[in-house]
This record gives sequence, structure tokens and C-alpha cells, in this order.
Amino acid sequence: MKILLANMPINFNSRENLEPPLGICYIAAMLKKVKGAEVYLKDYEVYEFTEESLKKDINEMGIDAVGISFRTASYRSAKEYINALRRAKPGVFIFAGGHHATAFPKETILDLGCDAIVRGEGEYAVKELIEKLMAGKDASGVNGVSYKGSNGQIVINPPAFPIENIEELPWPARELLDLSQYNVITLLTSRGCPFGCIYCDKGISTRNVKFRSSEDIFKEIKYLVNELGKKKLYVVDDHFFLNKKVLVPVLDDIIREKVKFNWTCQARVDGISEDIMKKAKAAGCEQVMFGIETGDEAEHKYIKKGSSIKQAETAVSITKKAGVKARTNFMMGFPVSTRGSLLNTIRFAAKIQPDIVRFFAVSPLPNTELWDNIYGKNYIPPDIRWDELDFYKPSFDLKDMTRDELSLYVSAAYWHVLKKKFLAELLIFGIPNALKLLFYTVSTGKIRGNISKCFPRTVNLLVDNMHQIKGKSIRQVLEFAGKVYRLERTF
Repeated sequence: MKILLANMPINFNSRENLEPPLGICYIAAMLKKVKGAEVYLKDYEVYEFTEESLKKDINEMGIDAVGISFRTASYRSAKEYINALRRAKPGVFIFAGGHHATAFPKETILDLGCDAIVRGEGEYAVKELIEKLMAGKDASGVNGVSYKGSNGQIVINPPAFPIENIEELPWPARELLDLSQYNVITLLTSRGCPFGCIYCDKGISTRNVKFRSSEDIFKEIKYLVNELGKKKLYVVDDHFFLNKKVLVPVLDDIIREKVKFNWTCQARVDGISEDIMKKAKAAGCEQVMFGIETGDEAEHKYIKKGSSIKQAETAVSITKKAGVKARTNFMMGFPVSTRGSLLNTIRFAAKIQPDIVRFFAVSPLPNTELWDNIYGKNYIPPDIRWDELDFYKPSFDLKDMTRDELSLYVSAAYWHVLKKKFLAELLIFGIPNALKLLFYTVSTGKIRGNISKCFPRTVNLLVDNMHQIKGKSIRQVLEFAGKVYRLERTF
């Protein structure tokens, strides 16, 4: 049987996310163990999509089954892709997975028109599903799978047993991707997060955290750096610094064996110390991303973050002092947010002066407490547009503020925090930065990735702000910019 695993973007042919999709790579590695199974990968974040190219791929490769990985914001793309699949090869078996499909399996099957949904962790469930199909059977008895029965009814099988030992999984089958298309290589060292933030979906990565061993992690790092020649890694764990007993030996091994590469990770502000950041820096850490979310105490209590605003300030300071870039992510527009609380967040971001700052619009995701607070548990508003839940533009009105006004606050936040460094970067350091960009572009043959290296504040300010003006006419953009300018002056 020939299986195609496809990763869905929010928008086709836009190249918005240049990070290899580990989910389908892990599942592909499991399917390679199935005798008679032939696996292909398509990441549509980097691979061009047209209905003609899809039809050609499906028929030339002789694909029998297609597995689709998508998130809430890429729901529209998944639907478009499945419709194109049905036209290209009506009899192909289509299954889908991811957080959204796990939250709403029945609704997803009915609306998307797929044959099955794989809920939760997919490695073993997909393997068993494919083995069943190869034997000419349906998905009955496969835990973690929901499917359309022969009578058209949706069958919801029991949940799959959690994968307790993630080290038993084979390393991701990255070799099935064209890795030259990506700016970084992704690495997973643990699954899960023990904290209870209300905006986070724990449908796949649960609060029961599972760690790989230090030895296995370091072995994979050496494979990526020494054998694949990749010098830039992104550790996608929810909190890479959570388990120091696993982390410290990995850092020590990197330093001792002089494995030369740069890496970025995510971490919580309450997991940072001077000692660990010094060691991380010596081991090649170039950036830590902190989900601070808010600088307002009332909002902080509402989202059940579990850390403190003071810890956020300290963590950023320690990280920068160690010579590591601190990126901070904030969320604007919680149901309890007010103009005053938004201003508190903006002023806090300006006070701590991160190297990179992101202001996201709050997007309630299914299977979260935040979703339940706004829409109600398991309820799907009939007029909802899933692609609007992309964390860029506000998707709902607050009690005393429209989404249009909130969009102004998001843009004004960027301008308020970054304007001085942005102007200095262009007016004072513009020429040397441009020469540096020319050198990097000639050396690497790429301009994307090098622009942000040479003009980081410019990219941070302008590119991240583009989402707020997307779809507006020139006149509307000018009017929007004027409103942002006037609002920011009140800060």
C-alpha cells in the first residue's frame, strides 16, 4: 500500500512556516516498519499546491491512502485539499489528525468528508489503521480512531492508550522531506506540559510529561549536526528546561564533545536560572522563547499561568545577560481584557526590552478552557471561520471593545516597543546592515532568513504587523496607520 502523509498550511503557496513538520515525520517512521507499506511526505508549507499537481502526484505515485495533519487555522486548507483529492481519485482512503480533529472527530468527518480521524497521539493508531486497511478490513477495533461505518454512521472507537515511553518511537523520517527548504531543523525531546494555562489544548500533548533519555537526545543531535550537516535546530518542546536531570547531561555532552551548532527553544519564565543559561549559551543556545502572555495581574490570574510577572522580568534579564536572545510572546484580547490591561501589557513589554517581541491576538482553540469560557463546552458556533483563529488578527469582540479596535492595539504595541530600535537600525546602521545582508545572501544563496538576521527589528515590526492590514486597500491602510499612530501617542 502506498500512503501519502500531508501537512496543511493556513494558506497554500505562502511559505509562512519554514520548520519541518515533526508529526507526520514520526508517523512516517512508524509506517516504514509496516511490511508492504510505501510512505511519501508532502509539506504544503513549502511544497506548491495546485489541483493539477495534486492529481499528477496521486496518480503517478499510485497513492492508496492519504493522511492529513492540520490545525484549527488550517481547517479551510484541509477541506480544499480533501475536495481536490476526491476529484483526483474518488476511491482514495483519507484520514486526518491533529488537535482540531481530536477535539471534534465526528464533526470533522462529516464536514471534511474524510473516512477516518486519528485522535490523540497518532503513531501506533495510524500504524494499526494501515495494517487493517492492507488486510482488507475497516477501522473497527483500532483504539483512538473515529471512522465512517459501512452504513454511513460515525463510529467512535475508545481512546488509544497513551504512549508512556516516547523513546520507543523511531526518530522522525526527515529523509522523506527536502530539508533544504527549511531554515531550521526541528527536534522533540519531551511530550506534554504539566501546567494548566486556559488557552492550551492538552488533547494530544497531555499534562503527563514524557521525557526521552539524555543519551538518546544527544545521539539524535549528533546525527542532525554531524551526519545531516544541520547547524540550526529548534527544540519544539513546550518547556525544554523543565527537567534539569535530562537537560544538563545533554548540554554537558554538547560542550564536552564540541558539537558546533546553534539552537532555539521554548521555556517558561519560572524555569530559568543564571547557571542554566550560562551552560545553555556555552552549548550553542542563541534564543529562548518565553510565553509571557500578559503584563497585567488580573489577566495573569485569569489565564492560570502559574508563574508571576516578576519572574518574567527576571527571566528575560538573565537570558540577555547570558548573551542569549530573549523572545517574548504576548497575547492581547482575553475576555477579561480592558484598555487598561492591554496598556499594562504594552508598557511591561517596553520595560523588559526583549530582543524580539510578538503580540498575538487571543484565539480560542477547541478543547481548551478558554474556548469553553467564550463559546461553551463542545459547542461550535454556526458562523465560525476556523481560519480566523490564527493568533494574528482578533477573531471576536470583547465586552467593551470591538475586534477592529483591538487590532489597533496590537499594531500600536509593536510600534511602541520597537520604534526607537527600528529607526536606529535603518537610519544609523542601515548601510552596514545592508552590506552584511548582501554578504550573507551571496554566501548562502538565500535572502529569506538573512533579512531578519541583519534587520531584526525591522522584520519584527513590519512583517508581524502585516497581518493587521492584510486585505485592506491603500486608503484603508493609511487610515489604519493614522489611528495606530494617534493611539500609540497616548501610551
